[in-house]
Amino acid sequence: MIRELIRKLLAIAAVNVSCLSSANAAENRVALVIGNSEYAHVAELANPKNDAADIGKALTRLGFGVTVKLDLDYASMRISLRDFSEAAEDAEIALIYFAGHGIEIDKVNYLIPVNAELRSDRDIEFEAIRLDTVIGSVQDSGGVRIVLLDACRNNPFVADMVRTKASRSIGRGLARIDPGGVLVGYAARGGTIALDGDGRNSPYASALLSRIETPGIEIGKLFRLVRDAVLEKTDGYQEPFTYGSLPGKDIYFVPPATQAALAVPEEVSLFDEMLEDFAVAEKYGTIWLWRQFVQTYGQFEDNELVRLAVARKSELEAEWETASRMASRPLWLEPEFDGRGQARLTREQSKLLQTSLAYLGHYRGRIDGSVGPQTRKAIALARLQLGLPAGTNVDAALLRVLPDVPATDALKSAEATVYAEDTLPPGLDPRLDHALRQFPNTPVLFDYFEGRLYLAVREREGTWNDASKAASRAGGHLAVISSSAENQFLIGLFSRDQKFIKKDSSGTLYGPVIGLFQVPGSAEPRGGWAWITGEPLSFTGWSPGNPDNFEGKQHYARFYTPSRFVRPGSVPRFWDDTRGNLWDLGYLVEIE
Repeated sequence: MIRELIRKLLAIAAVNVSCLSSANAAENRVALVIGNSEYAHVAELANPKNDAADIGKALTRLGFGVTVKLDLDYASMRISLRDFSEAAEDAEIALIYFAGHGIEIDKVNYLIPVNAELRSDRDIEFEAIRLDTVIGSVQDSGGVRIVLLDACRNNPFVADMVRTKASRSIGRGLARIDPGGVLVGYAARGGTIALDGDGRNSPYASALLSRIETPGIEIGKLFRLVRDAVLEKTDGYQEPFTYGSLPGKDIYFVPPATQAALAVPEEVSLFDEMLEDFAVAEKYGTIWLWRQFVQTYGQFEDNELVRLAVARKSELEAEWETASRMASRPLWLEPEFDGRGQARLTREQSKLLQTSLAYLGHYRGRIDGSVGPQTRKAIALARLQLGLPAGTNVDAALLRVLPDVPATDALKSAEATVYAEDTLPPGLDPRLDHALRQFPNTPVLFDYFEGRLYLAVREREGTWNDASKAASRAGGHLAVISSSAENQFLIGLFSRDQKFIKKDSSGTLYGPVIGLFQVPGSAEPRGGWAWITGEPLSFTGWSPGNPDNFEGKQHYARFYTPSRFVRPGSVPRFWDDTRGNLWDLGYLVEIE
């Protein structure tokens, strides 16, 4: 198989070298690629920096002289466009790709730098770059001119933007245009919204990357194929669209391969083999298979399957290392064992077993020491997760790798505590061990509820978006509340430490923020509230009269009790809509 793989790689390399050398001999190609992800005044976008990096690499392989720029402010964007206009002047193909935020106001389109605030509609001219300026930077080129915009996302600036003119319209996505002599590609048709996607790349960038290096696809057809792929991937929600025109001649990023270059036996393509090997590794999920896949195909580091395989391999290796470390530690629970090695647990030991299974997230019943069907099911799930032979056996192998209940309980505290990495005991629930290591200098409280791990994180500064990123790094998300019992549990968790509670001059109590936010552009004050995970808002705990969008800028939720309900010993027990500031209080994290 390896010999056959090398033969195919050599053949593909020959095709690509032939195509690119002929293309480069005939054409001077230049590209400016911009990815704006880390916006200073709204939530960070996950994909644009990845999209820009990957598109830049693909264009480089296609013979373009590529300039990749990430997270450009207003001045840097203008300078980059100015410099590119000079390089594009003599180019036979001049291409600009932008991923980030874009906005349309009064039918004029703008691309948004990372330092834009856009507090009012009149700020747009002074803080954003007109699309006309971007198109103008390639107008002097005598060759093919292409501008690609993955900038039609749902724009967070709009919700807080003050409108100085009642008649001024702010549209969805970007407005349709009619450029002359330039092909402008939108990730979504004018007036509609593009999706970010849930992978490394946006749906539009992913579709481009999977087709742009294929030999023999004329550019017009390429963008039609991209359109079809995005429509399929988004279930018809997002339709890319192109505006403008190209010359009448056929234009290729990669010309059709010559017959001589294709003189290779037509058996199974390399990509077909990769798909087959990936499916086998995915089916059986062993470290050995993922290592073999990465070893075989690792040189194709930009391929989505290879990236997924590398991630799978790393996850399994980390789990294996953790399991190996736990398997070598002494038993924290020491029952008697029968002749077959099965534990004979007392009722109190069975309670500890149930608690440990709950710390892994498998047991959600009562801690009563009764080993019934629910407990046995949790044992079976734990054995599978921990790489032990299947079954419901409680043996020494299982007890060695289950979370150490006494050590975990000893870490719990009445006040938020800073847990230094070198003081964490072995044998913790892997979720807890990982989470505590993400907050080495931050006081936290933690506890479990219905198999889920929760942390109250005491953060002195920052925003709701900062808290959301920190929760993700810890392996979870800001708390999502689906029942009165869960709501009461969280109140009990953070109210252990009065530093999570603030009283203002009127006597009103405020607490940590949760994972509830209002979708930009929703009807105020009650429209569009959603959990960060996308779960439906089935349970609500709003205080009377809230949400009220006080002063027009309250789009997040925190615990709260108005002064008229405050009694001695009261804690924040309702929800209030609020601005994104953490107010020296902190936030609640949930880890499944």
